[in-house]
Amino acid sequence: MPIRLPRLVILGLCCLLLHIGAAEAAAAPDTDEKRLLLEKGLTVYELDREIARLTDEEKRLNAKLAETASLVEQAAVQVEEQKRKTEKVIRSYYSGERNSIWLAALHARSIQDAIYVWDQLQLIIEGDRKAIDEYKERYVSFKSMKTKLEADRLQLTSTRSAYVAEKDKRLQAQKEVERLLASNADRVRLEKEMEEIRKQWEDRGLPLFRQYFSALSEAMTKLPELFGQNSKMVSMKGLSPKVRIGDEELNRFLQAKSKELEGFSFLFEKGAISAGGMSGTTSISLKGRYVVENKPANAVRFVIDSLAYNGYSMPDSTAKTLERQFDLAFYPNKLAPFVQATDVQIDSGTMTILLKFTL
Repeated sequence: MPIRLPRLVILGLCCLLLHIGAAEAAAAPDTDEKRLLLEKGLTVYELDREIARLTDEEKRLNAKLAETASLVEQAAVQVEEQKRKTEKVIRSYYSGERNSIWLAALHARSIQDAIYVWDQLQLIIEGDRKAIDEYKERYVSFKSMKTKLEADRLQLTSTRSAYVAEKDKRLQAQKEVERLLASNADRVRLEKEMEEIRKQWEDRGLPLFRQYFSALSEAMTKLPELFGQNSKMVSMKGLSPKVRIGDEELNRFLQAKSKELEGFSFLFEKGAISAGGMSGTTSISLKGRYVVENKPANAVRFVIDSLAYNGYSMPDSTAKTLERQFDLAFYPNKLAPFVQATDVQIDSGTMTILLKFTL
């Protein structure tokens, strides 16, 4: 015979279950919201690192600016002094002060006297030429230092602007973190998780990026070997050669060149490049593209558009820092000294580099 529970007991049990369910829902935040919180926490951490770098960079530039300004000031004094000497030399020729020496050479009473006067005249002329040349050299040096000073000032202004922008991004990210934490009852546990993931990024994520990028930078210098091994990759139409490379061929070549690149691969897509790798439980991924640049040298340079660690999006500053630290460019003049890249086309599975001759 089934046991019937009193209605009050049943009601009490229902209330208890509802209370437990509500408590569990509060203790376990929505997965998407938690993921966003952890991602924003990483963003704050990385922005702090970038702000610290920009602060150091500003200090370095200020010191460099002060040193260059001092050198420019000294050079200005030296140029002005040399200018007076040069003007004096030039005036002496226009005013006829040097004529007496020429007349002395013409009226010499003996060959020995003429030779002596001629030697003195040569010394004077050489001294005059030297004074003029020194003025030219000092003036060119002075102008070069002024140009450098202006470049340093522009760099400092740019650094300060970047610092302000990063501070603003950091403030917005921190506000988002505070908003997400404030709406959750288990703030202490979440803050601990945020700290743990930051440590994992510092100990495993960032080192893995650096490992891959360092190996890629080294392997990219050997890329002409791949084109030499496979002549079909290089084709010629008129005077416009081009290099076509498949992502599978590139991956095999890079991984053969470095054991550090095992588990890392490129994927060419329409207009973009995806890449990534995994080591243990740590995964990294990025998206980017190759672009042609001509300064300071003609190169096909890799630009990172987005970066992710274990699925967490990282801020742009992290990508730019890695770009600064590691050169992932391909230099066409390593393939042949008389060619330059003009364009890069990325399609599904292949990348084509268009070249031109510079003879």
